[in-house]
Parts: sequence; structure tokens; C-alpha cells
Amino acid sequence: MRHIPFPKIPSLAEWNSKFRTKSALVAPRATLANVNIAEQALKKLNIKRPQDVTAVDLYPGLGAWTLGMANAGFKHIFTLENNPKYAKWMGDRAKESDGVIELVKKDGYDWETYLELKQPEYLGKFADNDWSRVHPNLLFTGTLPKSAKGEQLLAQFASCISNRMAMHSIGRIQTAFWMPEQLYQKFTAPPGSTARCKMSIIIEACADVESIYVAEPEDMFPHTPYHLVNAIPFPQKKITAQWDVFEYVLKHLFVMQRQPLSKMIK
Repeated sequence: MRHIPFPKIPSLAEWNSKFRTKSALVAPRATLANVNIAEQALKKLNIKRPQDVTAVDLYPGLGAWTLGMANAGFKHIFTLENNPKYAKWMGDRAKESDGVIELVKKDGYDWETYLELKQPEYLGKFADNDWSRVHPNLLFTGTLPKSAKGEQLLAQFASCISNRMAMHSIGRIQTAFWMPEQLYQKFTAPPGSTARCKMSIIIEACADVESIYVAEPEDMFPHTPYHLVNAIPFPQKKITAQWDVFEYVLKHLFVMQRQPLSKMIK
């Protein structure tokens, strides 16, 4: 079994000081801070043949989740980190991984990142238009920011599954994202819930979603609970309307919830 050593995790105070960008008024971006939790969560995720799987890992931060995947036997991990201080930390982890971890200094929020990932030196060779099966060689994963950016990104990913864009233009790819409590509640909100939103309706229509693991507050920096949520895209689209029409209707349903349906949609 492969074993890449992980350096001592800094204390919460050390992390807050070392990884905070100059003049920043908020704490550094959230990151898993416990390698043991990463290992436990990976066992629950139950990737059948990790030795055949390449992962695209967004916002690794301290890299506990990344190292967990590497030591679980993943074939290759493209870890996308655009924060300079986190990128330097992850660059050192990549050097120690014997080529398993490859640092890509890109932001998973930018559309251009996914265009670049489709190039032959990254994921181009994995393109598979057969949606009758889940792609056997790719996993899309990472740790979403506890911010409006994290929610916007997750909403975009849900839309991309339905429209087969960005990562899902390559194939029917399993996703597994760590997300903060509030975002988890919105993402998985059932009909009738006050947390129900446009995003939860879209993901319900395009993927089978399951909560895999919950990291307790002390396992994250900053201390806050995070959920690992797995999503398997459906083989067939359930949204048959034109996407622009579907989005228009959803937008008006949530913006004008107290209005009669006849006034919401004209």
C-alpha cells in the first residue's frame, strides 16, 4: 500500500496566521484538517478500483483529503489550487508523492479551467460519451468554500450535469464534494422544506445524491461541520424542456413565491 507522509497539521491559530493572505479580514478558505477523517470518509465512499481512477480535486487547502486519496491507491490526482499559500503547501505535497499528485494552479470557479482540463495532457484521453455507465476512471471531488462562491459553484455544477458541460462534457462522472452545513441543507432540501431552492430542484432532477460522511467542527479549519456528499448523474436527462425556459420558470417560482402562479409566469 502506498504511503505518502503527511506533515504535522498546524494548530488552528497557526493555520489562521500562516495561510491568511495579506490584508485579509476573514480566515483562510476552509480545509479538512484531519487525515484520519479523510481515510474514514474514503472507506464510506467505497471507490471500487481506486488504482484505475484519476481524481480532479478542487480547493485542497492543507491537502488532507488529497493525501487520503493518494494513500488509498488513486492512480493520479489533479489538485486545483489557486491560493498562493495553499498552492505552495500542496506543491510540497506533490513533490513527495512520486508523481501521483499533480498541482494545477487554477481556480475551479473559472470556466477556462475546464476547457484546459480537457486537453490531452490532463483529461482529454478520458472523454467518454457513453452515459449508460458511470465513468470508471474519473472522480470529481474537492472542498467547497464556505461562502457565496461555494454556493454559486455548486449550483453551476448541478446545471452542468444536466447540460453535460464542463467536467460532464467528458462523461457521466461521479462527484463527491465536501460542503458546509448550510449549503448541504440547501443542496439536499426535499419538497416542502424551507431550504428548498433552485439548486436542490435541479440536482434532484439530474443525479442520485447521498450524504456519505460528516466531519465534525474540530476536524475542519475553521471549526465548522462539513458534509461529504456523493452525486451520481442519471443516465437519462429528466429535464426535457429547453434549459432557458426551465431556468426562467424556476427563477420566477422562487423570486415571487407569494404571488399566484399566473403572475409568476407570463
